[in-house]
Amino acid sequence: MKSKINFNRENINKLICYTILIFMTIIVFSPIIYAFLTSFMSNRDIMAGRLFPEIFSFENYKVLKDKIPIGTFFYNSLVVSILGMIFQIITCSLAAYAMVFIDFKGKKGMYLLILLSMFIPWEAIFIPNYITVLRMNLIDTKLAILLPFLTNGLGAFLMVQQFKSLSKSLVEAAQIDGCSHIYIYSKIVMPLSKSILGTWGVYSFLNLWNMYLWPLMTSTRPESRTIQIGLRMMNMSDGIADYGVIMAAVIMVTIPSLLVLFLGQTQLQKGITSGAVKE
Repeated sequence: MKSKINFNRENINKLICYTILIFMTIIVFSPIIYAFLTSFMSNRDIMAGRLFPEIFSFENYKVLKDKIPIGTFFYNSLVVSILGMIFQIITCSLAAYAMVFIDFKGKKGMYLLILLSMFIPWEAIFIPNYITVLRMNLIDTKLAILLPFLTNGLGAFLMVQQFKSLSKSLVEAAQIDGCSHIYIYSKIVMPLSKSILGTWGVYSFLNLWNMYLWPLMTSTRPESRTIQIGLRMMNMSDGIADYGVIMAAVIMVTIPSLLVLFLGQTQLQKGITSGAVKE
């Protein structure tokens, strides 16, 4: 009798949990779903307050393509985000490897500088960074957008915590066998740290993809601008808000972020707990 009561309680608890999760999912995704439906509506349907379009039409996407070079903006954002993600993974992991597995003078001071960089607000270094890329004649180039984001103190810190949780006996055995640091880094440490690498890859990609102010300041020509600036250009571009076209642009901006998030969901979940258990 008690087992039946416990079984029923477990089912009731699961039902409550799943109901809450489904409800929260609907709340979170309802704006995206509405934006997707609105991107196929005419302005008349939108102003009438319809939730579903009378006729599904790709006219808004055609208008979007004619109004702004959305393909160029999309390509620029994709290149900057992917390259920035790759560079951050490489530089942060190399710094973390040196902090954990290599002994050298000034290591504690170097690590302290990495930690301090996390507490410097972006607004404090915005102007110096802009003056730097301006004097290097990099304005209107992808390198100007990418240069301040080739590494990240937070990423190095998280990878240090992950590398500390790895078995040092593996690294010591490899060193005794005469393996170089490059071999240990690429063949032992990196394969064992896929969770934090995937987590940071998703995080850095989304951050770079959603940047607005820095690309706006370092790009003055349409061919060098990113998709976030293109989205802003759509808003009141002709003095009249064409909400259907704006929603079409929003969907194009959102799709890569959602794809990266869904593809990296497993690594994100693993990365949350990485470094929690140490040997």
